[in-house]
Amino acid sequence: MEIKPYIEVIKPKQTTLLMVTCVISYLIAVPSFNISHFIQTFTAVFLAVAGTTALNMWLDRDIDFLMSRTRHRPVPSGRLSDRHCAVYGLFLFSVGFLLGLEINIYFALVLFLGLFFDIIIYTILLKRMNPYSIILGGVAGAMPSLAGWTAASGQIEIAGIIISTIILLWIPAHIWYLSIHFEDDYRLAGVPMLPLVVGMERASWAIVLSTGFMLILVTLLYLTTSLGQMYFTVSFIFTSYFFYRTVKFARSPSREKAKNMYKLASITLGAIYLSLLFGSLG
Repeated sequence: MEIKPYIEVIKPKQTTLLMVTCVISYLIAVPSFNISHFIQTFTAVFLAVAGTTALNMWLDRDIDFLMSRTRHRPVPSGRLSDRHCAVYGLFLFSVGFLLGLEINIYFALVLFLGLFFDIIIYTILLKRMNPYSIILGGVAGAMPSLAGWTAASGQIEIAGIIISTIILLWIPAHIWYLSIHFEDDYRLAGVPMLPLVVGMERASWAIVLSTGFMLILVTLLYLTTSLGQMYFTVSFIFTSYFFYRTVKFARSPSREKAKNMYKLASITLGAIYLSLLFGSLG
């Protein structure tokens, strides 16, 4: 049995980014660090995220086959069978969820919501029909961060929700800039991403709006928590610069520049979360 397809189908880069948000949220919220509790939390979230991702790849195999960017993924390329991918994903998530139940019920609930919004709401119900699908589907991307906070604090708290909502507001930039750059692929697959339906310019202004709300939440988090000045300074500067670049892009959008905006969005989120970590130490 070849191992590589089983690794590829959980999207290691994407999963790693989500785990970073989980770990940082955990470290900020935990009252006293316990290595065994941390390892169990990390393992539960990793398995839940990996399992959900594999199930997503299984459900999207027909779309992936049509797109040049994704047709070489394990399932559409035939390197991993449909059945094996589905069973693998379900197994990973189930083990992660059971581990989560041992930590606390709120943590397990957050893991379940990640699966529910990603698989049921986004992939099955909205992705192929609604151009605004990622607004609700993006909730799944925010769940690892909330899971880390919930596992550490033992409950779902407003600060954890704010930190996670920053990711939710970041996701439109992450997804819609990518769909602008790969517009032909999405049209060929029949996926009605917002830029394809309303045009690049209107979708770009929607990204400006979500980034503006990100800036508000970054500030609100500073005003309502004990995070230090370093957090606010770094996160505010990076988010403000990204906001400026989204406005500039919206005034003159292009497929070529969209890829750079996609990369800048990732850098911005990374800077915010690193500032959260260092700010909690100050």
